[in-house]
Amino acid sequence: MGTMTRGPVLRGIIGFAVPLTLANALQQGYLLVDSLLVGRYVGTQALAAVGATQPVFYLMNAMFIGVSMAFTIRLAHLTGAERSGEVRSVARALLLFTVVWSAGCLVFAMAGAGLLFSAMGIQNPVAGEAERYFQFLSLGFPAVFGIAAISAYLRGLGDSRGAFWILGLSSVLNVGLAWLLVGPADMGLRGVALATAASASMAGAGGIVYARRRHALALPAEGSSPRRELTAALRLGMPLATQHVALSLGIMVLVWVIQPFGPSALAAFTVVGRIELFTSMAFLDLSGALAAFVAQNLGAEQHERITRALRKLVVLGLALSILVSLVLLLGRTGIAAIFSDDALVRQLIERYIVITYPFFALYAIMVIVHGCLNGYQRTTVPLVCTIVAFVLVQVPVAYLLSGPFGISGVMSAAVIGWAVGLAYSLVAARRHFILSAPPSLGF
Repeated sequence: MGTMTRGPVLRGIIGFAVPLTLANALQQGYLLVDSLLVGRYVGTQALAAVGATQPVFYLMNAMFIGVSMAFTIRLAHLTGAERSGEVRSVARALLLFTVVWSAGCLVFAMAGAGLLFSAMGIQNPVAGEAERYFQFLSLGFPAVFGIAAISAYLRGLGDSRGAFWILGLSSVLNVGLAWLLVGPADMGLRGVALATAASASMAGAGGIVYARRRHALALPAEGSSPRRELTAALRLGMPLATQHVALSLGIMVLVWVIQPFGPSALAAFTVVGRIELFTSMAFLDLSGALAAFVAQNLGAEQHERITRALRKLVVLGLALSILVSLVLLLGRTGIAAIFSDDALVRQLIERYIVITYPFFALYAIMVIVHGCLNGYQRTTVPLVCTIVAFVLVQVPVAYLLSGPFGISGVMSAAVIGWAVGLAYSLVAARRHFILSAPPSLGF
């Protein structure tokens, strides 16, 4: 098991985050490749269908990740406190949650996805393609959520390298299978979905073997029962999951705002959504690494290390975000040209980059602060921040500005939301870290 309770703070966090960033780079890379393959081989309408399913899958996946993050925090506490005998109970609880969640999402995809697309204002033929694509994608839900659970387990034990190999294997397989099924096999959107399901299944099988051999899951269970661990994880993880619910519902409203501008606008937002995920992954991984760092050092009662780590990571995040913004702004024409031959789609992608990425540092610093709050078990603060900044500010402003300013108004609303979110997060962090005593070790 890895520990971050000793040694240089920044080296420990970066050493933990880099394997996860590499894994997520591969994951976001295959999402970008999917968009490229769909845009080039299948067409703008199919790319719009993928964009329609994006917030629905994000809702399912993000809620799962929110709760699994609670398991990661719990495992990190146990690692920092050197209470390895309780790990098996946490692993069993995580397995139970994964099985139940996968089954529920599979049933919903088969029975209720069409109604949700209709409520979002998606019309045929895009709606029909979106529903068929999502149903094929749902066949891989047990494997997709399974590898996310294995990653959460390994990260909680400090083994980010193991998580990298599992997630990376899934991504590489996905790229190869997607090209094969969409290109030579000419299976269209069905091929993209089946590639995701097959690659996740193979990587998940490898992940189970690795976790059993590397981390000795046969250790006797001690301490609390799996049921108690599951209840505690749900209690801690629900604010994280609810935060992602708010995000996904807001994204669905944005799709409703955007879709009157036509399939080209929806296709462009599909691409820029993937670009945002790709460029934000390093900061999200630093945030996740900081959460694990804080949880471990709380377990070891090393509070001064936490303060130093947050300060150093904010400076690093600011520098990296400026670099990312410059790369996107200077290369925006070539980036847009990669994804579509549609001139309007390319124009909208470039416009979004010009409007939003000069202010990307606002988002980067906000998510780093959220990582520290999550590690402190203050998971309600990022939830409230999301509701305020995204649900109450960005989405309504996007709607209001879409009338007088068109699609550019929708884009500008993202910057306003980031600014409000960062301001709220800094105020909340100051209050919790200075006016509040550190929380207790256990749930």
